Amino acid sequence: MHMNLLFSMGRSIASGCLPLGRPAALACLAILAGLAAPSGVARADENDDGDLVVLDGGFAQVSLVGLLQTQLIPWQGDDALLASGDPADSAGVRIRRARFGVKGWAWGEADFELSLQAVPGGVDLLDAWVGYRGLTGISFVVGAKKVPYSRFALMGAGDGALVDRPLGVRAMVPFRQVGLTIEGDVGNGILRWAVGAYNGFSRSQSFNEGYNETTALEGNRFTRLAYVARAELAPFGPVGDGMPDFARGGFRLGVGGGFYYDDGKTVETLGYEIDLIIKTCGFHFAAEFLSDSAVPSDKPATDAVVPTSIDRMALIAEAGYLLVGEVLGVTARFELLDDNADFDNNGDQIAIAGGVQYYLHRQHLKTQLEFTHREELNGLALDNNSLVLQVQFEL
Repeated sequence: MHMNLLFSMGRSIASGCLPLGRPAALACLAILAGLAAPSGVARADENDDGDLVVLDGGFAQVSLVGLLQTQLIPWQGDDALLASGDPADSAGVRIRRARFGVKGWAWGEADFELSLQAVPGGVDLLDAWVGYRGLTGISFVVGAKKVPYSRFALMGAGDGALVDRPLGVRAMVPFRQVGLTIEGDVGNGILRWAVGAYNGFSRSQSFNEGYNETTALEGNRFTRLAYVARAELAPFGPVGDGMPDFARGGFRLGVGGGFYYDDGKTVETLGYEIDLIIKTCGFHFAAEFLSDSAVPSDKPATDAVVPTSIDRMALIAEAGYLLVGEVLGVTARFELLDDNADFDNNGDQIAIAGGVQYYLHRQHLKTQLEFTHREELNGLALDNNSLVLQVQFEL
Protein backbone atom coordinates (compact mmCIF):
# COMPACT_ATOMS: atom_id res chain seq x y z
CA MET A 1 0.00 0.00 0.00
CA HIS A 2 2.89 2.31 0.79
CA MET A 3 4.36 1.78 -2.67
CA ASN A 4 0.99 2.32 -4.35
CA LEU A 5 0.61 5.63 -2.50
CA LEU A 6 4.08 6.73 -3.55
CA PHE A 7 3.37 5.75 -7.14
CA SER A 8 0.16 7.77 -7.13
CA MET A 9 1.91 10.79 -5.62
CA GLY A 10 4.77 10.48 -8.09
CA ARG A 11 2.47 10.30 -11.09
CA SER A 12 0.65 13.44 -9.92
CA ILE A 13 3.87 15.39 -9.39
CA ALA A 14 5.35 14.32 -12.71
CA SER A 15 2.24 15.21 -14.70
CA GLY A 16 2.18 18.64 -13.07
CA CYS A 17 5.82 19.32 -13.87
CA LEU A 18 6.01 18.21 -17.49
CA PRO A 19 4.32 21.35 -18.92
CA LEU A 20 7.04 23.48 -17.26
CA GLY A 21 9.74 22.06 -19.52
CA ARG A 22 12.96 20.10 -19.13
CA PRO A 23 14.49 21.97 -16.11
CA ALA A 24 11.36 21.50 -14.00
CA ALA A 25 11.08 17.85 -15.02
CA LEU A 26 14.65 17.22 -13.90
CA ALA A 27 13.94 18.70 -10.49
CA CYS A 28 10.79 16.59 -10.14
CA LEU A 29 12.70 13.40 -10.94
CA ALA A 30 15.14 14.19 -8.16
CA ILE A 31 12.26 14.73 -5.74
CA LEU A 32 10.59 11.46 -6.78
CA ALA A 33 13.81 9.56 -6.12
CA GLY A 34 13.78 10.86 -2.56
CA LEU A 35 10.10 10.00 -1.99
CA ALA A 36 10.88 6.34 -2.39
CA ALA A 37 13.41 6.45 0.49
CA PRO A 38 12.81 6.42 4.26
CA SER A 39 13.42 9.61 6.17
CA GLY A 40 16.54 10.08 8.28
CA VAL A 41 19.16 12.53 9.39
CA ALA A 42 21.41 14.11 6.76
CA ARG A 43 24.96 15.28 7.04
CA ALA A 44 25.07 18.59 8.89
CA ASP A 45 25.71 21.71 6.84
CA GLU A 46 27.15 25.09 7.80
CA ASN A 47 23.89 27.01 8.15
CA ASP A 48 23.05 28.60 11.51
CA ASP A 49 19.92 26.43 11.66
CA GLY A 50 19.95 23.11 9.78
CA ASP A 51 17.75 21.71 7.05
CA LEU A 52 14.02 21.38 7.75
CA VAL A 53 13.20 18.52 5.34
CA VAL A 54 15.44 15.49 4.89
CA LEU A 55 15.07 12.27 2.86
CA ASP A 56 17.61 9.46 3.31
CA GLY A 57 18.01 6.70 0.76
CA GLY A 58 21.13 5.16 2.27
CA PHE A 59 23.67 5.94 -0.43
CA ALA A 60 22.17 9.41 -0.99
CA GLN A 61 20.79 12.02 1.39
CA VAL A 62 18.45 14.65 -0.04
CA SER A 63 17.06 17.86 1.43
CA LEU A 64 14.46 20.15 -0.05
CA VAL A 65 15.47 23.77 -0.57
CA GLY A 66 13.10 26.64 -1.14
CA LEU A 67 12.73 30.37 -0.71
CA LEU A 68 9.62 32.53 -0.92
CA GLN A 69 9.88 36.28 -0.32
CA THR A 70 6.74 38.43 -0.58
CA GLN A 71 7.05 42.20 -0.37
CA LEU A 72 4.36 44.70 0.54
CA ILE A 73 5.47 48.16 -0.62
CA PRO A 74 3.06 50.68 0.95
CA TRP A 75 5.06 53.71 -0.18
CA GLN A 76 7.47 54.27 -3.05
CA GLY A 77 8.90 57.52 -4.47
CA ASP A 78 7.52 58.75 -7.78
CA ASP A 79 10.90 58.36 -9.55
CA ALA A 80 11.53 54.80 -8.38
CA LEU A 81 12.22 52.12 -11.01
CA LEU A 82 12.99 48.41 -10.79
CA ALA A 83 15.65 48.96 -13.46
CA SER A 84 17.34 51.47 -11.12
CA GLY A 85 17.58 49.00 -8.25
CA ASP A 86 14.45 50.13 -6.39
CA PRO A 87 12.07 47.48 -4.97
CA ALA A 88 9.23 48.44 -7.33
CA ASP A 89 8.02 50.99 -9.87
CA SER A 90 5.10 51.94 -7.63
CA ALA A 91 3.38 50.93 -4.39
CA GLY A 92 1.90 47.45 -4.33
CA VAL A 93 2.73 43.79 -3.64
CA ARG A 94 5.59 41.88 -5.22
CA ILE A 95 6.95 38.33 -5.15
CA ARG A 96 10.67 39.08 -4.79
CA ARG A 97 11.89 35.48 -5.02
CA ALA A 98 10.19 32.08 -5.44
CA ARG A 99 12.61 29.14 -5.59
CA PHE A 100 12.43 25.39 -5.08
CA GLY A 101 14.78 22.45 -5.50
CA VAL A 102 16.84 19.73 -3.91
CA LYS A 103 20.35 19.41 -2.52
CA GLY A 104 22.25 16.66 -0.77
CA TRP A 105 25.12 14.20 -0.51
CA ALA A 106 25.84 10.92 -2.29
CA TRP A 107 28.26 8.08 -1.49
CA GLY A 108 29.82 10.19 1.25
CA GLU A 109 32.04 12.08 -1.19
CA ALA A 110 29.82 14.08 -3.55
CA ASP A 111 27.27 16.83 -3.01
CA PHE A 112 24.86 18.47 -5.41
CA GLU A 113 22.10 21.04 -5.87
CA LEU A 114 19.38 21.42 -8.46
CA SER A 115 16.89 24.28 -8.10
CA LEU A 116 14.44 26.36 -10.11
CA GLN A 117 13.35 29.98 -9.88
CA ALA A 118 10.18 31.69 -11.03
CA VAL A 119 10.86 34.49 -13.52
CA PRO A 120 8.54 36.71 -15.58
CA GLY A 121 6.98 34.43 -18.17
CA GLY A 122 8.06 31.07 -16.77
CA VAL A 123 10.63 29.13 -14.74
CA ASP A 124 14.42 29.18 -15.04
CA LEU A 125 17.12 26.80 -13.88
CA LEU A 126 18.95 28.45 -10.97
CA ASP A 127 21.59 26.20 -9.37
CA ALA A 128 22.69 23.01 -11.12
CA TRP A 129 26.01 21.67 -9.88
CA VAL A 130 27.85 18.64 -8.55
CA GLY A 131 30.82 18.74 -6.17
CA TYR A 132 33.42 16.06 -5.46
CA ARG A 133 34.69 16.13 -1.85
CA GLY A 134 36.62 12.87 -1.74
CA LEU A 135 40.05 14.45 -1.28
CA THR A 136 41.36 16.00 1.94
CA GLY A 137 41.43 19.79 1.85
CA ILE A 138 40.43 20.23 -1.80
CA SER A 139 37.16 19.92 -3.73
CA PHE A 140 35.96 20.24 -7.31
CA VAL A 141 32.59 21.72 -8.31
CA VAL A 142 31.20 21.78 -11.85
CA GLY A 143 27.96 23.33 -13.11
CA ALA A 144 25.90 26.48 -12.62
CA LYS A 145 26.80 28.06 -9.28
CA LYS A 146 27.73 31.39 -7.71
CA VAL A 147 31.27 32.40 -8.59
CA PRO A 148 33.55 32.78 -5.52
CA TYR A 149 33.96 36.54 -5.44
CA SER A 150 31.91 38.74 -3.04
CA ARG A 151 31.04 37.86 0.58
CA PHE A 152 27.63 39.58 0.39
CA ALA A 153 26.88 37.75 -2.87
CA LEU A 154 27.98 34.32 -1.61
CA MET A 155 25.67 34.69 1.38
CA GLY A 156 22.25 33.17 0.64
CA ALA A 157 19.53 35.52 -0.59
CA GLY A 158 17.47 34.69 2.50
CA ASP A 159 20.32 34.74 5.01
CA GLY A 160 20.85 38.49 5.33
CA ALA A 161 19.52 40.80 8.01
CA LEU A 162 18.06 43.39 5.62
CA VAL A 163 15.49 42.80 2.87
CA ASP A 164 18.01 42.47 0.04
CA ARG A 165 21.69 42.57 -0.75
CA PRO A 166 23.39 45.97 -1.13
CA LEU A 167 22.73 47.89 -4.35
CA GLY A 168 26.44 47.89 -5.16
CA VAL A 169 26.69 44.12 -4.88
CA ARG A 170 23.66 43.54 -7.12
CA ALA A 171 25.13 45.95 -9.68
CA MET A 172 28.79 44.92 -9.75
CA VAL A 173 29.01 41.22 -8.88
CA PRO A 174 28.69 38.38 -11.42
CA PHE A 175 26.54 35.90 -9.49
CA ARG A 176 25.84 32.49 -11.05
CA GLN A 177 27.77 31.22 -14.05
CA VAL A 178 28.57 27.79 -15.48
CA GLY A 179 32.09 26.54 -15.01
CA LEU A 180 34.60 24.67 -12.86
CA THR A 181 35.52 25.73 -9.32
CA ILE A 182 38.39 24.31 -7.26
CA GLU A 183 38.00 24.95 -3.52
CA GLY A 184 40.39 24.44 -0.61
CA ASP A 185 40.22 24.48 3.17
CA VAL A 186 43.13 24.81 5.61
CA GLY A 187 42.83 24.41 9.38
CA ASN A 188 39.17 23.34 9.45
CA GLY A 189 37.86 26.61 8.02
CA ILE A 190 40.53 29.02 9.24
CA LEU A 191 41.66 29.62 5.66
CA ARG A 192 39.46 29.02 2.64
CA TRP A 193 40.32 29.63 -0.99
CA ALA A 194 38.72 29.06 -4.36
CA VAL A 195 39.68 29.52 -8.01
CA GLY A 196 37.59 28.90 -11.08
CA ALA A 197 37.05 29.29 -14.81
CA TYR A 198 33.59 30.07 -16.19
CA ASN A 199 31.72 31.14 -19.27
CA GLY A 200 32.24 34.88 -19.67
CA PHE A 201 30.07 37.40 -17.85
CA SER A 202 27.32 39.25 -19.69
CA ARG A 203 27.23 42.86 -18.50
CA SER A 204 24.11 45.05 -18.73
CA GLN A 205 24.28 48.58 -20.10
CA SER A 206 22.56 49.91 -16.97
CA PHE A 207 24.67 49.94 -13.80
CA ASN A 208 21.83 48.84 -11.50
CA GLU A 209 20.75 45.91 -13.69
CA GLY A 210 24.09 44.20 -13.07
CA TYR A 211 25.24 41.01 -14.79
CA ASN A 212 23.04 38.45 -16.50
CA GLU A 213 23.03 34.97 -14.98
CA THR A 214 23.00 32.03 -17.36
CA THR A 215 22.79 28.25 -17.08
CA ALA A 216 24.30 27.91 -20.58
CA LEU A 217 21.88 25.28 -21.85
CA GLU A 218 23.01 26.31 -25.33
CA GLY A 219 26.69 26.46 -24.42
CA ASN A 220 29.05 29.42 -24.40
CA ARG A 221 27.71 31.21 -27.46
CA PHE A 222 28.54 34.89 -27.06
CA THR A 223 31.43 35.15 -24.58
CA ARG A 224 34.94 33.89 -24.00
CA LEU A 225 36.02 32.77 -20.51
CA ALA A 226 36.21 34.49 -17.14
CA TYR A 227 38.58 33.64 -14.29
CA VAL A 228 37.85 34.17 -10.58
CA ALA A 229 39.80 33.73 -7.34
CA ARG A 230 38.91 34.29 -3.69
CA ALA A 231 40.52 33.75 -0.28
CA GLU A 232 39.13 34.35 3.19
CA LEU A 233 40.61 34.03 6.67
CA ALA A 234 38.75 33.35 9.93
CA PRO A 235 41.49 33.25 12.61
CA PHE A 236 39.10 32.75 15.56
CA GLY A 237 36.97 30.04 13.97
CA PRO A 238 34.12 29.96 11.44
CA VAL A 239 31.99 33.09 11.35
CA GLY A 240 28.88 31.35 10.00
CA ASP A 241 27.06 31.68 6.70
CA GLY A 242 24.23 34.03 7.67
CA MET A 243 24.52 37.70 8.63
CA PRO A 244 22.77 37.86 12.06
CA ASP A 245 24.68 36.43 15.03
CA PHE A 246 22.13 33.88 16.25
CA ALA A 247 24.91 31.92 17.99
CA ARG A 248 25.69 34.91 20.26
CA GLY A 249 29.20 33.52 20.62
CA GLY A 250 32.53 35.14 21.32
CA PHE A 251 34.45 37.43 19.02
CA ARG A 252 34.75 36.08 15.47
CA LEU A 253 36.45 37.83 12.57
CA GLY A 254 36.44 37.10 8.86
CA VAL A 255 38.48 38.92 6.22
CA GLY A 256 38.43 38.13 2.52
CA GLY A 257 39.23 39.29 -0.94
CA GLY A 258 38.26 38.38 -4.50
CA PHE A 259 39.51 39.00 -8.02
CA TYR A 260 38.15 38.32 -11.50
CA TYR A 261 39.16 38.85 -15.11
CA ASP A 262 36.53 38.59 -17.85
CA ASP A 263 38.07 38.18 -21.30
CA GLY A 264 34.93 39.26 -23.15
CA LYS A 265 34.51 39.35 -26.92
CA THR A 266 33.14 42.87 -26.62
CA VAL A 267 34.29 44.14 -23.22
CA GLU A 268 37.24 43.11 -21.06
CA THR A 269 36.74 43.64 -17.32
CA LEU A 270 39.04 43.43 -14.32
CA GLY A 271 37.48 43.54 -10.87
CA TYR A 272 38.48 43.11 -7.25
CA GLU A 273 36.89 43.30 -3.81
CA ILE A 274 37.89 43.20 -0.14
CA ASP A 275 35.56 42.46 2.76
CA LEU A 276 35.32 42.18 6.52
CA ILE A 277 32.81 40.63 8.90
CA ILE A 278 32.70 40.67 12.71
CA LYS A 279 30.27 38.81 14.97
CA THR A 280 30.06 38.80 18.76
CA CYS A 281 27.32 38.48 21.38
CA GLY A 282 24.44 39.08 18.96
CA PHE A 283 26.15 41.96 17.11
CA HIS A 284 27.34 41.86 13.51
CA PHE A 285 29.32 44.27 11.37
CA ALA A 286 30.14 43.73 7.70
CA ALA A 287 31.94 45.91 5.16
CA GLU A 288 32.87 45.43 1.53
CA PHE A 289 34.66 47.47 -1.14
CA LEU A 290 34.09 46.65 -4.82
CA SER A 291 35.94 48.08 -7.81
CA ASP A 292 36.13 47.19 -11.49
CA SER A 293 37.53 48.59 -14.73
CA ALA A 294 36.10 47.78 -18.15
CA VAL A 295 37.53 48.55 -21.60
CA PRO A 296 36.13 47.76 -25.05
CA SER A 297 37.87 44.93 -26.88
CA ASP A 298 40.25 45.87 -29.69
CA LYS A 299 38.09 43.95 -32.16
CA PRO A 300 34.61 43.64 -30.61
CA ALA A 301 32.37 40.92 -31.98
CA THR A 302 29.29 43.15 -31.61
CA ASP A 303 28.50 46.71 -30.53
CA ALA A 304 30.29 47.32 -27.25
CA VAL A 305 28.15 47.54 -24.09
CA VAL A 306 30.93 49.80 -22.79
CA PRO A 307 31.82 52.37 -25.48
CA THR A 308 34.90 53.61 -23.61
CA SER A 309 36.91 52.75 -20.50
CA ILE A 310 34.81 52.86 -17.32
CA ASP A 311 35.90 52.58 -13.68
CA ARG A 312 33.25 51.87 -11.04
CA MET A 313 33.21 51.43 -7.27
CA ALA A 314 30.96 50.66 -4.30
CA LEU A 315 31.67 50.95 -0.57
CA ILE A 316 29.30 49.17 1.83
CA ALA A 317 29.07 49.03 5.62
CA GLU A 318 26.37 47.28 7.66
CA ALA A 319 25.78 46.84 11.41
CA GLY A 320 23.04 45.06 13.32
CA TYR A 321 22.13 43.70 16.73
CA LEU A 322 19.71 41.09 18.06
CA LEU A 323 17.84 42.98 20.77
CA VAL A 324 15.78 40.10 22.13
CA GLY A 325 17.27 36.61 21.90
CA GLU A 326 16.76 35.16 18.43
CA VAL A 327 13.52 37.10 17.91
CA LEU A 328 13.97 40.84 17.39
CA GLY A 329 16.81 42.62 15.61
CA VAL A 330 17.70 46.01 14.17
CA THR A 331 20.08 46.65 11.26
CA ALA A 332 21.37 49.64 9.29
CA ARG A 333 23.44 49.86 6.11
CA PHE A 334 25.36 52.63 4.33
CA GLU A 335 26.49 52.58 0.70
CA LEU A 336 28.57 54.94 -1.42
CA LEU A 337 28.21 54.26 -5.16
CA ASP A 338 29.94 55.59 -8.28
CA ASP A 339 28.93 54.09 -11.65
CA ASN A 340 31.56 56.04 -13.64
CA ALA A 341 34.59 57.65 -11.99
CA ASP A 342 35.13 59.99 -14.96
CA PHE A 343 31.78 61.76 -14.64
CA ASP A 344 29.80 63.54 -11.92
CA ASN A 345 26.26 62.34 -12.52
CA ASN A 346 23.22 60.67 -10.93
CA GLY A 347 25.26 57.49 -10.54
CA ASP A 348 27.21 59.17 -7.72
CA GLN A 349 24.95 58.47 -4.78
CA ILE A 350 24.58 57.29 -1.22
CA ALA A 351 21.99 54.77 -0.06
CA ILE A 352 21.03 54.38 3.59
CA ALA A 353 18.79 51.51 4.65
CA GLY A 354 17.53 50.66 8.11
CA GLY A 355 14.95 48.37 9.54
CA VAL A 356 13.56 45.98 12.13
CA GLN A 357 13.63 42.20 11.82
CA TYR A 358 11.25 39.82 13.60
CA TYR A 359 12.38 36.19 13.48
CA LEU A 360 9.64 33.65 14.13
CA HIS A 361 12.04 30.78 13.38
CA ARG A 362 15.40 32.32 12.57
CA GLN A 363 15.78 32.76 8.79
CA HIS A 364 13.19 30.09 8.00
CA LEU A 365 10.25 32.34 8.88
CA LYS A 366 10.72 36.05 9.42
CA THR A 367 9.30 39.50 8.70
CA GLN A 368 11.31 42.65 7.95
CA LEU A 369 10.23 46.29 7.87
CA GLU A 370 12.75 48.53 6.12
CA PHE A 371 13.12 52.10 4.90
CA THR A 372 15.68 53.08 2.23
CA HIS A 373 16.85 56.61 1.45
CA ARG A 374 18.77 57.22 -1.79
CA GLU A 375 20.47 60.55 -2.47
CA GLU A 376 22.09 61.57 -5.73
CA LEU A 377 25.28 63.51 -5.02
CA ASN A 378 25.45 65.04 -8.51
CA GLY A 379 23.02 65.61 -11.35
CA LEU A 380 19.26 65.51 -10.87
CA ALA A 381 17.86 64.62 -7.44
CA LEU A 382 15.30 61.79 -7.65
CA ASP A 383 12.33 60.90 -5.48
CA ASN A 384 13.21 57.23 -5.02
CA ASN A 385 12.98 56.47 -1.30
CA SER A 386 11.00 53.38 -0.35
CA LEU A 387 9.30 51.54 2.51
CA VAL A 388 9.12 47.73 2.32
CA LEU A 389 7.56 45.03 4.48
CA GLN A 390 8.86 41.57 3.55
CA VAL A 391 7.68 38.14 4.72
CA GLN A 392 10.06 35.25 4.11
CA PHE A 393 9.69 31.47 4.25
CA GLU A 394 12.82 29.43 3.62
CA LEU A 395 13.48 25.70 3.67
